[in-house]
Amino acid sequence: MYLTHSILDGLKILGFDKQTVKTVAREKSLEEIFLSTLFVNYVIVLVFYIATLISGGISVNGRELNMPVIWGLLMIYPFFFNVVVYGVYGFFGLMAELVDKRKHTKPLISVGFHTAIVYTILVYLIGIISIFDLIWGMFLLSVFLLWFIYTMFLAIHTIYDFSLSQTLIVLMVPFLLGGIAILLANVFFPGIGLTIVELFFN
Repeated sequence: MYLTHSILDGLKILGFDKQTVKTVAREKSLEEIFLSTLFVNYVIVLVFYIATLISGGISVNGRELNMPVIWGLLMIYPFFFNVVVYGVYGFFGLMAELVDKRKHTKPLISVGFHTAIVYTILVYLIGIISIFDLIWGMFLLSVFLLWFIYTMFLAIHTIYDFSLSQTLIVLMVPFLLGGIAILLANVFFPGIGLTIVELFFN
């Protein structure tokens, strides 16, 4: 019952429902939503594993994926996904604390997990589409990222009651720092992105 309710709340938040954002932000415990997101991810991983086992593997643009590597990553993906969600929304919440010491990270993390439970289903669908058409999958991923940014903007503005300029500061600083980190990684480890991608193919 809680799982269904969490998914519905996540859909409402992604539909830009400010009242749901405020309600979810007041939740006292993150344990249930953390476990719900973990459960949904493990179900998706199980379905994916069985489907690829039956089909004998997956090819993307004619290249066969290295299934042992993929399956190995899938084993840690559900928990890792939750850690990433906690880290990302916690980091944006930390930026909000730096802007106003009276604000706290927990309300934004709570909203983050409710949206993440829907995000995990969307990412799974985008992944399936990418297998059949990589270009269309990349387009959907770009739309997904824009949707994520706007939803984050709405959540920050609604939860913390920030002005437009304060909200933009909280929203853009993490992206700026992330961009710098990626730039430095490319400078010190050129071609690392391509090397990582190549690990997924035979």
